[in-house]
Order: sequence, then structure tokens, then C-alpha cells
Amino acid sequence: MNADTSRLVKGLGRAFGGALLFALPLFMTMEIWRLAAGMDRWRLLLLYLLTIVLAFTMERHLGLRQGEPDSPLASVVDTAIALTAGIAAAAVVLSIFAVLEPVAAWGEAVAVVALAALPATIGASFARSQLGLDSTGRASEGYRQELFLMTAGATVFAANVAPTEEVVLLAGAMEPGHALGLIALELVVMHAFVYAVEFKGGATSHDFARVLLPYTVVGYVIACAVSAYLLWSFGRFDGTALGPALIETLVLALPATIGAAAARLIV
Repeated sequence: MNADTSRLVKGLGRAFGGALLFALPLFMTMEIWRLAAGMDRWRLLLLYLLTIVLAFTMERHLGLRQGEPDSPLASVVDTAIALTAGIAAAAVVLSIFAVLEPVAAWGEAVAVVALAALPATIGASFARSQLGLDSTGRASEGYRQELFLMTAGATVFAANVAPTEEVVLLAGAMEPGHALGLIALELVVMHAFVYAVEFKGGATSHDFARVLLPYTVVGYVIACAVSAYLLWSFGRFDGTALGPALIETLVLALPATIGAAAARLIV
């Protein structure tokens, strides 16, 4: 096996492992099987396209490797590998668990694999661009790269929770006071988890004001936006009033916030 083939095989293996690491809880969630069957196909397609764009953006800006030029074609290849690994991981695991019936209900099987592969693709992209031994780390420390990382982290964590009924049940039991407390908790977690506590990968500056708005607040807005979009894609807002929809978004924003903060720690 030559060097290029060996690196390709290792990359596929790393991507497959990353897909399982980040998406296995979703593969084993019953609601995702039901949602995929009844989900509007245009919403699924839009979600899938946005996932590909996010994976490509991560590979393009965060996945440079030692000795490799900054090539858009290389980013396309890496994105295709991440997408393939995500689909393969979903198909293999769901087939082993006897969730899929590819012959009797091939349309539903395709929808389930496509939906389950979304966080798996982002996880595979994470593994390829950030966790490999040949990775240089972040291609740039720019602000946009930080936002890309937070968006990807929020997407992976929120996507594993968004399909579950617990989001709706928790939101239904909450009063306005609970919602305000949840917002406060999420902001504190967003700020302290990375910046104030100074975990590995976090900022070392103690300038509260300097990081509060551009990172903590903006990161929290990203987490809420990702949460709202996923809930809308899964039809959770259909026929729901604005107030309950906002509370559902806040509930899902907790794992999304942790994902956005944690994404910076693994690079």
C-alpha cells in the first residue's frame, strides 16, 4: 500500500470513528426513525445541503494539513470523505439494529439514513480536520473560524437531542421564570466553560468585557439559532405558538451552548 492510499484509508477510518463518536446517540434514538419517515422532504434536503456547506467550510478553513497547499479541491475531497463516512456509519449501525428495511420501505430507509447522517458528517469532519496526527490545527485563529467551530459544535450536540420528545415535554412544563433561569445558566456556561475556567483551548484573558459580547453572547445567539432551525426542520414549531416555540428553543439551546463552547477545546 503506497503512502497516498494509506493516508486515504486512515482518513476514512478516522472519519468513520468521528461519525460514530458524535452521532451514535442519535442512531439509537427512536424519534429519529419516526421523524425521518414523516419529515417534509424539502426541509430534509435543505438541512442536508446546509450540513454539506458547514462541513466544507470546516475543511476549507480548519482542516489544513502539514505540507499540503490551501486547495479548494482538497477541501471538496475531504468533505466528500466526511459525507461518505457519515452515511456509511448511519447505514451500518441502523442496519445492524434492524431499523432499516431497504427493500420493503426503501424510501423511508433513505430518509432515515440521510437524517441520521447529518451530525455524523459533522463529526467525521471534526475527526478528519482536527483530531488527526497530521493536522496542523486551525488554519487561522481568526474570528470567523471561531464562529465556524461554535456553529459546528452546536449543530452536533443539538442534533442528538432535537428529535426527542423530551424537548417538547420539558418546554411544556416550564414557566417564564424557569425560562429566564435557563437563559442565565446557558450564558454562564457559555462564558465560564471556555473562558473563565480556562480549560485547555480556552482563552487565558480575564478581560470579561472583551470576550463577553463577541464570543459569549454571539456564541449563545448561534446556539439558539441552530436550535431553532433544527426544531423547525423537524416540524416541532408546526402549529405551535410563539411563546412555546421560544421555550423549546431555549431548552435545546442548553446542549447546543455546551457544544459550541466545547468545540474550541478539542482543536
